[in-house]
Amino acid sequence: MQILHPFAGSVQQYNEQLSNPDAHRPSYCPQCQTKRPLSAHGFYTRTLIDTAFEGVIRVRRYLCHACRRTVSLLPEFILPYLRSSVIVIALFLIARLLGGQTIEAAARTALPPMPYQRGQFWICRLHSHAQTLCAALAALTQPWPSRRRAKLRIVKRT
Repeated sequence: MQILHPFAGSVQQYNEQLSNPDAHRPSYCPQCQTKRPLSAHGFYTRTLIDTAFEGVIRVRRYLCHACRRTVSLLPEFILPYLRSSVIVIALFLIARLLGGQTIEAAARTALPPMPYQRGQFWICRLHSHAQTLCAALAALTQPWPSRRRAKLRIVKRT
């Protein structure tokens, strides 16, 4: 299981922080809900394409001794099962959907330049999950006030 943990910083800062296994150790198992801290269980590597980094990073793993399953602590700038960072995907989607660029032009806009087929995949995936994404985003926002102004009735008292 992968858990996204908040990390404010660059990929280089993330790599430096990995030397401390207690830095973001989960206090309980997200799978079996055992209230015991998990033990460090090594790393796995994955490729990452970011605006200032392209290469392999390590992702810390933890082991739950109760259910014998591992939990990976994935930094928030990486989405599960995607090689490109959130920033690269956002740059492409902004250029394509808000800027009105063609898929090929938006792919050249994203840093680093990428094949346009990857952008097609992201748009298709966004479209297939649009209803769920809208519901999740709506739950995070405050409702807009009504545009209709209530008319005040003035009543004369005699």
